[in-house]
Amino acid sequence: MRVKEREIELWIFRNQLPGSIKEEIMPIVQHMLEEKKDVDVQNLLSHLPIELGRKIKRYICLPMLKQVPQLQGKGEQLLQLICDYLKPMHYNQHDYIVREGEPLDAMLFITQGIIWNFTTNINAERSAKCIEKGNFYGEELLEWGLECSAALPNLSDLPISLKTAKTHTKVEAFALMANDLRTIVSRRTEAVSSVKALTVAAFRRINERNNEKSLQLVAGKRKIELSSALLPKGNDKS
Repeated sequence: MRVKEREIELWIFRNQLPGSIKEEIMPIVQHMLEEKKDVDVQNLLSHLPIELGRKIKRYICLPMLKQVPQLQGKGEQLLQLICDYLKPMHYNQHDYIVREGEPLDAMLFITQGIIWNFTTNINAERSAKCIEKGNFYGEELLEWGLECSAALPNLSDLPISLKTAKTHTKVEAFALMANDLRTIVSRRTEAVSSVKALTVAAFRRINERNNEKSLQLVAGKRKIELSSALLPKGNDKS
């Protein structure tokens, strides 16, 4: 039991979670361990209440999301929504994440470890890039999802990876999956449509009220004119 608690405390420390969040996590974990329930440290968020898991993902990942050029100026609400859909991922040393020429179906936000991103195409200029903790990989997926001209991006049109991504060490990350990005785009489109509908309805109500006031003014003016016409005229003096 104590060994498992240490592992979880180490995970909290590695992800630099504040003491307030640790104080929320540990009683839940301790209660589960006391009931002889297994707690998977690699999948810790699945054992926690949804709201707490959401808070943890936002604390860890929001700073990285704000570094992504394609997301700058998109608004805090969208960034938080993306955070809510992120999934924890774990890779062993020397695992292939995606190979050159394969569909790129996830964007990764690295929280631990090192990834090599390189090309093996003999016809292209060879290059290798080291991606470490606090950085991200696969931002082309955002262009596919957020800048798509269609109402909903098509999974058949996923970008093709121009490089291979392979772990150099064990890697922990949070992944934005292509299908989840489609869901985010759909929700965002629905929200925009709802706002437009509410705006149109509000303008219609304002116009109706303005028209009603105009009619009332016209009717009032005509009533005054009619009353003036009915008043007796004064006798002419010779």
